[in-house]
Formats: sequence, C-alpha cells, structure tokens
Amino acid sequence: MKNTEKLEVARVRGASIVKLIVLGSVIGCSLITTIFGVAALFGAEVVQWNEQYVTGIKGLIASPFIGAFIGVLFGLFSSVFTYVGLRVYSLFQGVSLEYVPSNNQIQPTADATAD
Repeated sequence: MKNTEKLEVARVRGASIVKLIVLGSVIGCSLITTIFGVAALFGAEVVQWNEQYVTGIKGLIASPFIGAFIGVLFGLFSSVFTYVGLRVYSLFQGVSLEYVPSNNQIQPTADATAD
C-alpha cells in the first residue's frame, strides 16, 4: 500500500470540484445503467426511454448513454452545493487534502531544496 501525503490549501478551485464530482457521477451512473442494460438484453423491462421500455440490444446500447446523461445532471447539480459549502468552510478554516502521489510525480532533488 502506498503512503499518503497531506496538502494544506486555502480553498479548492471550483473547476476541480466539478471535475471530480461529475467524473465520478458519470462513471458510477454509467456502470450501474450498463448492468441494467445487460438485464434489458435478456428481456427485463428496466430501461425506459420516452415512456417506453427498451429491451434487447437497443436496451444494452442505450443504457450507458442514459446513465451518462443522468450522471452529468446529478454531478453538476451536486457540485454546485459542494462548491458553495466548501467555499463557506474555507472562509473560516483551510482545507486539508490527503492524496496518494502518482509514480510520474516529480520529486524534489537535494540540489533544488538547497536553493
């Protein structure tokens, strides 16, 4: 398991919040609706578009796109409230972020820290 590092920031940019929440929502909703699409492939009436059930291969193809659309709407809606909440929170206290550094992250050398 990799070690985590901690970063103290005054506030988090709104674009970063939107990117994280929308990306997570789109991937999560697309995955679960793809599972529904597999069920629709076998005849289950679980994928609905324009008040009509879509089954078979059409249901399998349509379901990830429906999930992505729902994920974008949900992600944008919830990221607005997250941004406002974190913005108000950062007025009183800084934000502490924990992260796992990537393998591509540039580590400072001894020469760079001596300056």
